[in-house]
Amino acid sequence: MALLPRVALAALAGIALQAAATDPPSILVGSNVLASRVGAFSHVELTLAANPTNASNLIGAAITATRLDGGIATTVYASVDGGSSWIPTFLREPLVSGAADPQVAFNRKGTAYFATLVDTAHEDGRTAADLYMYRSSDGGLTWDKPTNIGGSCDHPMLVVNRSTGRYADHVYIGCLTADPEYRILVLRSDDEGHSFGKPTQAAKGGTLGINVVNVLVFSDGTLFVPYFDFDFRHPTNDTGSIWFVTSNDDARTFSSPQKILTRTYGTIPRRPLFHAFPVFAVDDSSTQFRDRIYLAWNDLRSGRSGVLFSYSADRGRTWSEPKQIQAPGDGASEQWQPTLAVNRDGIVGVTWFDTVGTDGKAFNEYFTASVDGGVSFLKPVRVSTETSMPYGAANVKPLPAEFRTQDSWRITLWSIGSRWANGGEYMGLAADAGGAFHPFWADARSGTFQAWTATVRVGTKADAVGSGPGSSAPVSLRSLVGLVYDPVSYDEHTGILEMPVRLKNHSSQYIFPPIEVEILRFGSGANSDINAANAPTILNASGGRTGVGARFDYSSALGDSASLAPGGQTAAVVWKMRVPDVLKIPNVHIEVTGRVKP
Repeated sequence: MALLPRVALAALAGIALQAAATDPPSILVGSNVLASRVGAFSHVELTLAANPTNASNLIGAAITATRLDGGIATTVYASVDGGSSWIPTFLREPLVSGAADPQVAFNRKGTAYFATLVDTAHEDGRTAADLYMYRSSDGGLTWDKPTNIGGSCDHPMLVVNRSTGRYADHVYIGCLTADPEYRILVLRSDDEGHSFGKPTQAAKGGTLGINVVNVLVFSDGTLFVPYFDFDFRHPTNDTGSIWFVTSNDDARTFSSPQKILTRTYGTIPRRPLFHAFPVFAVDDSSTQFRDRIYLAWNDLRSGRSGVLFSYSADRGRTWSEPKQIQAPGDGASEQWQPTLAVNRDGIVGVTWFDTVGTDGKAFNEYFTASVDGGVSFLKPVRVSTETSMPYGAANVKPLPAEFRTQDSWRITLWSIGSRWANGGEYMGLAADAGGAFHPFWADARSGTFQAWTATVRVGTKADAVGSGPGSSAPVSLRSLVGLVYDPVSYDEHTGILEMPVRLKNHSSQYIFPPIEVEILRFGSGANSDINAANAPTILNASGGRTGVGARFDYSSALGDSASLAPGGQTAAVVWKMRVPDVLKIPNVHIEVTGRVKP
């Protein structure tokens, strides 16, 4: 879908245009896209970044169960078509040695960064995690040889200074160390990520544990480092505080800690599913809400997990009264895993997981937005079209992990479900250069956590480009679209094949409904009917036909879009069919029709 006009988005942000009062903003959700199409292995702890110089370029990363000799690694994905398709890169160091805690970012010029912890064997026999940094000059399609920044750093949080001041394009990584006490360190690179100096201590925990969350940069280049504390000596204590420090001298020195609020994060039995870190975002570009900070976290103070929200209009000195993001259900559901992003026009996007409509152990991805600087939010909408089942077979499959010390060699049999039933400690959400939001979440609709995404726009339906009528009669789309196949399933006992198929628009034209796929005939060859007797029986076609003439309707697979935009994909429509003999290679001949503007 084409981008909404900038003037329409400005109206939504609160600039007085009369049209905004008569045509209220809407949340328009595009089709769900499977980003991780490379195998049925689990993806958790997702992160996403958008190229500020190219609205079509996104990079994402995840912890993946892909290590060559068993265990976890990290995988990075790139999209150059606005999130419709994704290209994976399996980098050697994570794949061979094992890795975790991925982070991605772009600088102002479009250089991409991927940081990850990589297991490293030391000379004394110990294994430790070193922090590796990769750079890409082509939007994440290829990556340079990494820089090993070193060890003694956990839970890295990557940010690039995209201001125009003296520290522009400096790269910062906030991280945790617990030797000899919990401390937050910040590493700095002043050569665009090629090398890093010695870390600077930003905060320490004293008698409490602390951990860093996503680091921010204000529009003037000031660094904002948030963190939270927890009582690791008394695990039944279920409250802790959220703090921050700042630096205005390129992470050389930091301010005294300032407390934001106290949260209730739940006792140990409640943590596996609902444990998630607080998340922050800053508006570093809009006029009306410049440098406003936004904070979201899941909180159990009411006895149920809900997502609370607060903002600061004075760079952290004071904060609004916490309020719960509106739950879409009847109050019986629980929410967690919030993620925040701010687009170029100051619109705040929020995603989270919600158990509404499930038994409490499954969840869906939701989105809402604020167009008035966090004062109010639009009605939440569900983004995921199917429900995630985090305790599926692949997610609970035991995985070996080795730990060596000088006097011990231990194998731990853990699983994605036992360690990351919540999908990980953070999810991805980014706003692209055109203003669209891109959730990037761990989705277990298949029983295996995979990386899924969608394009979400906040605008008015009347403003949507490509919303007019197409040609008066459907035409063949054979030269305009291609087919994209999601993983198929086949039951050898019943002979039933379920094949999820998407349509992708390869042309420069908008395609309008009705969009249909019609079965023309069966049999192999261009004009022969060899093996036509092995024709499958169509079980779920529109109108009920089971053979030639059966149609699959893709009009409802456009999500909230009025048309299929250039480069866009529909949602998957499942072609369900019974195959007499799968070994005789069934063949199906089709035609795709729709309307285009003359």
